[in-house]
Amino acid sequence: MPTIPLPPETPNTATWPLLTSLVIWIALVLISVAAYHPPTPLPDSISDDLFSAARADQILKHIIDDTVPHPPGSIAHRQVREKIVSQFESTGYAVELQQGTVTVPHLNPLVVPPQVEIKLTNIIARRIRTNPPAENKKPLLLVAHYDSVASGPGVSDDGVAVASLLEIARILASKTAFDREVIFLITDGEERNPNTRSGLLGARLFVNEHPLAQQIGIVINLEARGTTGPSCMFETSRQSYDLMTVFNRIKGPKFASSLFYEIYKRLPNDTDFSIFKRAGMHGYNFAFIGNVKFYHTPEDNFANRDLGSMQHHGNNALRLTLALLNSSQIERFDTAPPATTNEAVYFDIFGKLIIRWPATWSIYISGLALFLFAFSIFVRIRKTPPSQTAPSSFNFRTLLIPSANLMIPAVSMVMVYLVTFELQKLVRLEDHLQLDWPQNPTAILIGYWMAGFAIVGAIATVAARLIKPELLLIGVLSIWISLSLLSSVYANGASYLFIIPAVLAASTYSKTRRSGEIGVMITLVVAAAALGLTWLPLERLFYDAVGFRMPMIMMGRIAFVSTTLLPLLALTSSWIRFSFAMTAACISAISFSVAILLA
Repeated sequence: MPTIPLPPETPNTATWPLLTSLVIWIALVLISVAAYHPPTPLPDSISDDLFSAARADQILKHIIDDTVPHPPGSIAHRQVREKIVSQFESTGYAVELQQGTVTVPHLNPLVVPPQVEIKLTNIIARRIRTNPPAENKKPLLLVAHYDSVASGPGVSDDGVAVASLLEIARILASKTAFDREVIFLITDGEERNPNTRSGLLGARLFVNEHPLAQQIGIVINLEARGTTGPSCMFETSRQSYDLMTVFNRIKGPKFASSLFYEIYKRLPNDTDFSIFKRAGMHGYNFAFIGNVKFYHTPEDNFANRDLGSMQHHGNNALRLTLALLNSSQIERFDTAPPATTNEAVYFDIFGKLIIRWPATWSIYISGLALFLFAFSIFVRIRKTPPSQTAPSSFNFRTLLIPSANLMIPAVSMVMVYLVTFELQKLVRLEDHLQLDWPQNPTAILIGYWMAGFAIVGAIATVAARLIKPELLLIGVLSIWISLSLLSSVYANGASYLFIIPAVLAASTYSKTRRSGEIGVMITLVVAAAALGLTWLPLERLFYDAVGFRMPMIMMGRIAFVSTTLLPLLALTSSWIRFSFAMTAACISAISFSVAILLA
């Protein structure tokens, strides 16, 4: 068995790549915190053709009493419906009430009769116009639901969306009629009935029984799973590339990621959009998800609503509607079904720009990273002078030793995952920290991340004595490229998280292969920056989405990101590695102590 190569007795050390990478990460976190929030709500004095959260809020307070829930069949439910109808009619819309009965199985099969009949009334509003829309252009459908759960008044879920659509209807009524019609659908029975656990009933009624359902081209659905936060576009239909191209054109912050749907489809959640999507319609699904602790509770009231979230919901829906009405990009949706599937992998850069590519490209982009990586290693070995016979030299012998190149980064990821996973079990022994969304999550998140950094620092202290930083880099890149290939096949919406850093790091390594240790250092900084750009901005939104109820994913991402520091730490002196590990461990302990004290 070959011996493990040892570095020179007095290795060259460099601290600047580690410091530069950490500074970049801190900057990315701060920029993300500043970027990922709703826009400032506009007052009611703003121009009539702009969406105003203040005006929409007046509508919201008119249609909903935040002291009384309004589930289907209740008096409050009927009153909310009547006020919505009146609001549409006052702005020049003809309203149709689609009434029907849906029969669903009772939750308890022993109950007689074993089925429950639920009466529903959907609200369909169409603009009264003198000229008919073009026959060859399918209407747009803007959707929200007006029922609430029995346990809360539903101000944010989904009153904010309903009020936003009423404000948008008023704005569109003041504009010259477009060739393509805009229809508003306010559904009933979206929330799960407590006796049947069945929901999305109004959307099913519309799709199954209303003739308009066969004519719709694109749907924009507004939802909420909390009371605050930015309005995120978290789901599209299969023809997402063209849809994201149009969405990218609207002004204002745009938060979207194909990763959101990869997570969402693994959760036991659905919205009305699921029904439309299954029926072959295309479109967008928006929701804000902050302060989920108030979701479906009596605290979903006016005091906890966020006018910024309402402003963002309204901006997204109005601007996207106008963009779709003025775009030739969506004409392919006027044929049913479109001739080709055109899915996309996409993500936003701080809400300013949406990066996207056809989903079928992911495997080829990953293959490009693999080619660049393999080519760089081959050339690097060929260029190594034969006279370099020291055990630390770069050659086939050192490259192919598994424990030197791949095992150490792999062990680092596994160790970080296992330790942080066990650590979260200990943290959740505290009564007040057993919640999926505890009161003070920031201290807990810092504690987990610092624990991961401490473990990587400890492993780097040992690894630096066994292997050169360049070989650690090769091991890390091998894992990244492998994950980018696997995710391209099995979780394409999340593949960009691995593809972007893999491609950028492999490209940099191929460009700097002749620069020796300086090239390695530059590659490490680029790799850390690319990883930070794709992963770190998701931290806040990821917590809002799943909290601490998916520890495997949480600890997995900490393990993946923190292992990036392994070759960077190997470049530094033993004193810096030890100090880094101890400092991270101390910060982790302090953070968890603060979380327990504040619980």
